[in-house]
Amino acid sequence: MFAEEYNNIISQIRNRSFTWSDYFSLAKELNLILDTEDSSDKQLARNIVIYIIDNWISIPQELRKLYTDIVTKCGFYPYLEKENENFYLDNLRGEISKEFHKANYLKGNIYFHSAQQEVCDLLLNTETNLVISAPTSFGKSLLIEELVASNKYKNIVVIQPTLALLNETRNNLRKYDDKYKIIVRVADKPSEEKGNLFLLTAERVMEYKEMPKINMFILDEFYKISQKRDDERYEVLNNACNKMLNKHKARFYFLGPHIDNISQEFIDKYNVIFKKYDYTLVVNEENEIKNGNSYYNENEIKEKRLFEELVRCNDQTIIYCSSPQKSTETAINFAKYLESLDSRNLNTERDVSLIQWINDSISYKWEITSCLRHKIGVHNGVFPKHINASIIDYFNDGKLLYLFCTSTIIEGVNTTAKNVIIYNNWRGPKQKKIDYFDYKNIKGRSGRMFKHYVGNLHSFYQKFEEEAIEIDIPFVDQEKPLSKEILANTPEEEIKDKESQEYKELQSIPEEELELFKKNGLSIDGQKNILDYLKTNIKRDYNLINWTYYPNYNQSLNILELCFQNLIKPTETGGNITPKKLAVLIKKCNIVHNLYAVVKNEVKYLHEDNSNDYNYALTSGFQIQRHWFDYKLPKWFGCFNELQKYVCKLYNLTPGDYSLFIAMLENDYMSQRASLLMEFDLPKTAIRKIDYYVPEHIKDEEFVQYIKQHHQDIVRSELLSNYEYERLKKEVL
Repeated sequence: MFAEEYNNIISQIRNRSFTWSDYFSLAKELNLILDTEDSSDKQLARNIVIYIIDNWISIPQELRKLYTDIVTKCGFYPYLEKENENFYLDNLRGEISKEFHKANYLKGNIYFHSAQQEVCDLLLNTETNLVISAPTSFGKSLLIEELVASNKYKNIVVIQPTLALLNETRNNLRKYDDKYKIIVRVADKPSEEKGNLFLLTAERVMEYKEMPKINMFILDEFYKISQKRDDERYEVLNNACNKMLNKHKARFYFLGPHIDNISQEFIDKYNVIFKKYDYTLVVNEENEIKNGNSYYNENEIKEKRLFEELVRCNDQTIIYCSSPQKSTETAINFAKYLESLDSRNLNTERDVSLIQWINDSISYKWEITSCLRHKIGVHNGVFPKHINASIIDYFNDGKLLYLFCTSTIIEGVNTTAKNVIIYNNWRGPKQKKIDYFDYKNIKGRSGRMFKHYVGNLHSFYQKFEEEAIEIDIPFVDQEKPLSKEILANTPEEEIKDKESQEYKELQSIPEEELELFKKNGLSIDGQKNILDYLKTNIKRDYNLINWTYYPNYNQSLNILELCFQNLIKPTETGGNITPKKLAVLIKKCNIVHNLYAVVKNEVKYLHEDNSNDYNYALTSGFQIQRHWFDYKLPKWFGCFNELQKYVCKLYNLTPGDYSLFIAMLENDYMSQRASLLMEFDLPKTAIRKIDYYVPEHIKDEEFVQYIKQHHQDIVRSELLSNYEYERLKKEVL
């Protein structure tokens, strides 16, 4: 019955048509429902209370104490603390209940809501392994900070899916550097004097040598472990989890959104408590944007309708687009649309120092600057990390009104807005449709605690039907098709099907070779094919293999062709690029010692030589650099380096040594000490200037310490631009 009345109650609260008597009757009904065990009705009741808080001014004065008690009963203690001037908490029971939910270790007066407190008690007062599914606005990450602040565990590993998220976590947790050494690179050595906090991707967990005994393992966005989610990195994530749980026997806390069930075998094997919460302090409303009775096709009419909706919203809005090119193009078109509206006085220079940096360091022709002047940001996985980080900072600070995003919004960009619009319903250039899980994640970005109690999702597509989402754990479940990469890292006694073709093929590989393949962490079949090729052709191709320092064009091409043939997965993306093109780009980068040569080459080829749009060409260049040079090529050349060493040893030949070249790719041809700053979201222009400024005898970790101690001298030297210093201050100082 309550569910049937829900929409009518919400409408009357929002229209402020409730009388004193209506509010009193509603209070009685809410109290009764909040005392029941019906979770669905209780969630609806909490939603109504959020609408009431959003319209608190309309609550009769003499009923506000009554409704404060209801807010307390909902467990909304963060609101009771942050907005205490609006509430009337004057009874001992309520005060005690509120103080019970105060964080014990976080700095400042931080209060948990009731569901957060429940998870916190399990984390700090039990030894249970936890898997928590909760909405985006639940505050799962705040519990990580409470756990770290408690100093309960000496060595903690946190795995997050992106370097951007890890850097954000590092910024949040560096206040505890008196208790923990924060480790973000494979080369960083653990401390013996204090605890160690490893903030790593799954790949870096597997690459880290001589890791101390890990006591607590935290996996953020844990759904990426599922084989069903079709993430190209799920295998290495499974292996990292296997390593933490079985080698280190670490206690663990997995967190992620919108999961209904996880593998029962995993629950039983590791004594897991799985909890799914619908608890949230923000309500998300859904609306369809239609063209009459039908949905819009992909055309200029749809784009114009989007722009009209954005102007109408006139509040912070995130717009989901399918790809980096689509997000950039649409944002630029929106800036032009705003310029055409005489009634909008938005074409003014904002307090956004990134604009001048782009003009000086990239080009005045990049129309992202026009977007920024119109309070428009663009965030995607191909722009330089520092630009993405700055865009998010500007948006969170209210300097930007609109944020055009790609799937980065799904994968954990920590920002929210009053409104979210789904403009495209697919991901990437292959146009893979977003599913219900993606949709729920995007929806969860609308609304913001303490600022927007009610968020709005506007979609150009039909609403998704609700569906249950279950996550498999491949290294435990071992469901077909079996992954050799996961099986190879699973202890012999844990293998379920020893009659499977995959297991038999693994058993046929010599143990020394299999250990080599596992160490390299790429496709076992692909590595075996390359190894067999090298064994057959090593003497013929020896001059192509035996190089050090930098490869020439033919040496690069030889490796790239073999990697393209054997190491690319069917699900991988990377644009229409060939081994020959990559070999040319490597040669150019080796000459100028700067990876930005990749971007400049793409701009010349697409824009200057073939008259493509400059913005399109620049985004394409960024995409090649981020996917291939920052991520893929160091892994491929590193793998090939180990394979050729192995084969050369078999044939008593002197092997090549690619380690210097790989380091140059990973560090953009900068010095080893400067590579420490590569982990921060700093522009490389600033890193190069600082590296030149700091005396040469300052090495390794002393480098960052020197910058902190002498940053005033750096300011006085006018070495850095305003933007570069802004990023240095945010990330390092």
